[in-house]
Amino acid sequence: MRKIVIIGAGILGCSLARELASKKAGTILVLEKEPEAGLHASSRNSGVIHSGINQKPGTLKAKFCVEGSRLLREYCRQRGVPMRECGTLVVAKSSEEELCLKRLYDMGQACGVPGLEMLDTPQIKEREPMAQGASGLFSPTGAVVDAKVLVETIKREAEELGAKFYFHQQVKKIECQKIFTYNRVFQPDHIINCAGVFADRIAHMMGCGQGLHIVPFLGSYFEVTNIDVRGMIYQTPDLRFPFLSTHLTRKTDGRVIAGPTAILTPGRESYNGRIQWKDSFEMLGSISFYKMIFGKEFLKMGWKFFKQILSKKVFAREIQALVGPFRHDQLKPYPPGIRAQLVDPKGNLVQDFVVEYRETSTHILNCVSPGLTSSLAFAAHVTEQIRNRGGL
Repeated sequence: MRKIVIIGAGILGCSLARELASKKAGTILVLEKEPEAGLHASSRNSGVIHSGINQKPGTLKAKFCVEGSRLLREYCRQRGVPMRECGTLVVAKSSEEELCLKRLYDMGQACGVPGLEMLDTPQIKEREPMAQGASGLFSPTGAVVDAKVLVETIKREAEELGAKFYFHQQVKKIECQKIFTYNRVFQPDHIINCAGVFADRIAHMMGCGQGLHIVPFLGSYFEVTNIDVRGMIYQTPDLRFPFLSTHLTRKTDGRVIAGPTAILTPGRESYNGRIQWKDSFEMLGSISFYKMIFGKEFLKMGWKFFKQILSKKVFAREIQALVGPFRHDQLKPYPPGIRAQLVDPKGNLVQDFVVEYRETSTHILNCVSPGLTSSLAFAAHVTEQIRNRGGL
């Protein structure tokens, strides 16, 4: 029986363990450096199940976001995972934003997002009384899930199907198909790299992912008090970048959060802005990093988000654009997350999912948002691709 080791117990690692175990693909082991599953990007997020309206038609993201949304909502209903099926509302206030809204509608239609509806101001107010907008786009399949409970539920099902999880197992090196952690050695037939923000490092250990580097972006959120938001209210996004604009989300526990921002952070797990020297030196030693940061549009976007982090008043103005009068003292701290953004040799932010398949290994190098939404569908796709290439 073949032995398969998955590195990383985030949402995708757990979903792959579940999928592989359900297909009886062999002995499935999952290695995780933390004491439990999903402690980083998989749970440090807004918990949104995206409908797919902002995905470029024809991409892997578009395909698996729409299918993944359907599968994930069905899974949550069956398994009792806390979820609110509230729909997503995107609002536009200017003629330029209305053009973006129309483009989102066309993109959603092309991707097969069901039930899209253009709204006028009275219809916007009917759905979200506080929302400000001359026009809106409503996507009924948008939802919000308790991401930590979701990861734990998928992990538990994977275990019930026979997968084994090993925690406190940080990978130190990989040589000749042997995985060395700080206290054990594993020698699988196939390695699946789902290491998230460290996926490029794992790939480079095996001679894969050449020229590709992950750059960490801090996504800061605030909890918003004394505000009546029923579901999700989004600004129109800047489609040149893979980052969403500020949005308001009512979580499954009833709290409302606003965010995220997207600013460079000096460490792959630097949630507090503290310098992590190895990560910082690695970024500063990459030519693609400089090509990225000195792009004119990137600098403009970075300055916008940086100002929001520096001043609650600036961040509050982003919320005012969505709901009208708002005071900065209604903002409370909320745990941030880190986006594992893949950058290509030319300094471009890679927008689509990226997977590199080899005979004895598979490397998931870019599976950022909507990674959570896509997880079940994407895991089934990756499993099938590995099988078709003779890896199972």
